[in-house]
Amino acid sequence: MSITSMLCALICGALILSVLPSQPALAQDPCSGLVEPRLTVGETGRVTSAYGLSLKNQPAPGAAGSTEVALLPYGTAFTVLDGSRCNYGYRWWQIQAGGGTIGWAAEGDSSQYYAEPYAVGLHTYRAQADGAQLAQYWVTPDGSAQAQTVFNIPPLAATARDTWQVVELEALAGAWETIGTTCPDRLKRTPWEGAASADAILDAPLPALDYDFYPSPLGDALVLVRHLYHDLPRCETVIPQKIGISTVSILRASGEETLLFPFAQHASLPASQDRYALTHPDAPNVYLDEVVWSPQGRYIAFVAAYRDLCGGADCVRYHLYIWNVETGQLYIHGEARHVAWADGGEAINFFRLINEGDGRQAAHLYTMRPDGANRQEIWLPGGATYLTTNQTPLGLPWNAGGTRVLVENAGGQEVMLLNVSDRDFSPRIDIPDMMPQPNRLAVHLLRGESMLLWTTIQGVFVTQNVRSGEWARLNSQLASTGVPLVQVRPYPLGPRALIELADGSAYVLNAEADTLTPVRYP
Repeated sequence: MSITSMLCALICGALILSVLPSQPALAQDPCSGLVEPRLTVGETGRVTSAYGLSLKNQPAPGAAGSTEVALLPYGTAFTVLDGSRCNYGYRWWQIQAGGGTIGWAAEGDSSQYYAEPYAVGLHTYRAQADGAQLAQYWVTPDGSAQAQTVFNIPPLAATARDTWQVVELEALAGAWETIGTTCPDRLKRTPWEGAASADAILDAPLPALDYDFYPSPLGDALVLVRHLYHDLPRCETVIPQKIGISTVSILRASGEETLLFPFAQHASLPASQDRYALTHPDAPNVYLDEVVWSPQGRYIAFVAAYRDLCGGADCVRYHLYIWNVETGQLYIHGEARHVAWADGGEAINFFRLINEGDGRQAAHLYTMRPDGANRQEIWLPGGATYLTTNQTPLGLPWNAGGTRVLVENAGGQEVMLLNVSDRDFSPRIDIPDMMPQPNRLAVHLLRGESMLLWTTIQGVFVTQNVRSGEWARLNSQLASTGVPLVQVRPYPLGPRALIELADGSAYVLNAEADTLTPVRYP
């Protein structure tokens, strides 16, 4: 081939290639390799990352230029608004948290989820017949209740003689001697009228179904605290003296009951420094003051109260025990009170009331892993009141994630939220006039911790803005029912709370709409 022919072939080939349509490079799918989406627009979800989930102003990490709108603690519920979008190795959704804050949160990355779908509701329990059964229901914020399961609680057939140990037997003998020599008339119209000696009490049946229960977060188990007490008259008051013990077990829906020994009832009082003044002299000498499941149900925190003598005066000590549900191991941690689980149950926060050496008692805050590892003190700003110095608690809540706690200020006239991570306070707000401590049943955080719901023991409700302090008494109230309130539990999302009464009835309170909806049990 001549040189001219070769040049022509090259030029013609180039011309042909120049007019052929170009083939674009295939772009890599940004969602490839990421977790499959489980959230849905219009539905609700919750944070499952133990250390919380960062809410961003755009679907990108901070390294890509986004800013953090909020840090949502473990368990925070939210509503999904938009998404999903895949950017920078994460799957993003636009969500709205309980207080109205909107932002973008990562559902997960290539290997793990940080959030999951979540149906908003609460388990509630109704005693059946003589208390031998607890029927469990799932109650949604609209007041509908769905039957779940029934926990059968076997009655106990026991007497003090075959159940109590030496310390209780000696307490009974001492009480009986005091009554017989000082106020025998107090035995009239009691079960012990006509009893010749304490032996008659030792052989009398103990209560078969006197118990308290504490449900697990998933509702598949209960901590069952059975009270094996006899009531004896006192000479100085009409309130009887309770003598006996409590047994503690885990009861599962299958009927399996596992007996625990989470606190020392029969040994000497654990070594103690912290002391609280006695304000409930009629309480048992040893009792469980707090029983708190970890969020995932792996651990149970028990705070036991012990009556003691401090400098010649009656006092109370509080000690923390943690039970590992999976392994059956008991961790004995010493003095603690007002506990809260943090980091999705990987850590626990607690207070102590320590003598500073000059007669003052000061609250100290600690955090640690459930087994006691990595124990650290969290410095507390001065001026606020974190604990009472007596047996009566302040009754101020932790948030669900254990990241913030409500505390008092100005001699109990104000409250504010303490952020544990940076020790910063929300604005101080006055406690509503009708909510002094003797009058209130409880106070709870609602609507993403932006609202306080105060409840009186009579069944009156007051809402309060956490930042402005503005408060209002609701027209909705249960005082007219004449039935005592047992507990108030906020729903994880929105302005609603479940109100449970002593007769087994319940209502859903919408604190924004000021409405009460009776729970409709099947």
